Amino acid sequence: MAIALTGAALAAAVRAFAGPSSAASASAVIAALIGALALLAVPGLLVRAPLAAAAAAFAIAELVRPAPPEASPWPAIGAATVAGMLDPSFVALIAISGWKLLRRTRPRYTALVPAAGVIASALAVAAAVRWPPLWTAWADHPPHALDALHTAALVGDALGPIAAVAAIAGLGIGATRGRYGLAAMTGVAAGSALVCVRCDVLSPAVLAVGALATGIAIARLAALVRVPSGQVVVGVTAGLVAVASPALVIYSSM
Repeated sequence: MAIALTGAALAAAVRAFAGPSSAASASAVIAALIGALALLAVPGLLVRAPLAAAAAAFAIAELVRPAPPEASPWPAIGAATVAGMLDPSFVALIAISGWKLLRRTRPRYTALVPAAGVIASALAVAAAVRWPPLWTAWADHPPHALDALHTAALVGDALGPIAAVAAIAGLGIGATRGRYGLAAMTGVAAGSALVCVRCDVLSPAVLAVGALATGIAIARLAALVRVPSGQVVVGVTAGLVAVASPALVIYSSM
């Protein structure tokens, strides 16, 4: 159920970035499949990590989705807080959602939300460097010697070469979707990558971010086709190629 929630939240986040087109609909399904399959391939996965990824994807969707001026930013703040409490990969979302609240409303107390996000980010860095017990309890893995190449190989094997390359392009595309898209994609990608490197394990957070970025890239590719039915065909075809690798990983481990 936790992984299903992650897939649904990833689909909503892709739709928030890509809009209501046929290309976005097909890509949202593909992102949900890639995220679910990649998380299923992680050995010993607990419920907490997928729930954190689901909350983070929901927060990103709320931050990026076009909304009327009277729309409340508190759903994004609540989801970001849950995600940050469950996984230090997502603490940057608390500051980003608080920044959006501060821009919408000007009461003095609203400054406490982005300030709390900055403090949480500083606490995560301090825990990773100086407080191994806190880091182990928060990240669910003890700190490990840094080995970026090994970590990159773990992520690439889980996502597959096609999805990994598409994810890099998707991060760049997502960063062009306004200031909140830039902040969310940059902050979450950096946070999840740093946690993954610090623990030297396959982090569910980085897999969720990779699935989201892959969906955004496929949506952009499919949108190049002007016919809606053609967008679906291109999106599904590209998605099946990207999904093949994580699906084979799961099949081979059965």
